[in-house]
Amino acid sequence: MLKSLKKLWQQAVESPASGRKAHSLELCVAALMVELMRVDGKMEAAEQRQVLKQLQQGFELSAQATRNLLGEARLATDQALDMHQFTSRIVKGFSTEERVDILHQLWCVAMADGHVDPYEEQLLRRVADLLGIHHRRYIEAKLAAGDSGE
Repeated sequence: MLKSLKKLWQQAVESPASGRKAHSLELCVAALMVELMRVDGKMEAAEQRQVLKQLQQGFELSAQATRNLLGEARLATDQALDMHQFTSRIVKGFSTEERVDILHQLWCVAMADGHVDPYEEQLLRRVADLLGIHHRRYIEAKLAAGDSGE
């Protein structure tokens, strides 16, 4: 019985027809930003504007494509069990420097409303760990975001 269940599970994971599609890198970054906006229980307009700005500039998207991406990210995070499905794709798809830049963008989102909630800071620390970013680089990204005034 266990062997048959294990075999079914393996086939479902490996099968492209299973309905599970790999998230695009843009969607993964957007999903982290959505999670960050939601973690403190408030969806601040300033944070949402910052997310749209970071996604549009970072991925060179049109305004409409950025809004569509944000909508997809909201759906993806609603269905997600954890952040690993997003961060693992980011680790595979981006260099260390690019991941540090993504962390910087996340800090800009957290600081957009003028206050970094402890839940936001805790989430950013976990994301940095999942992205394989050393603590020193985490602090540098935080300080750079504060200095940029975004």
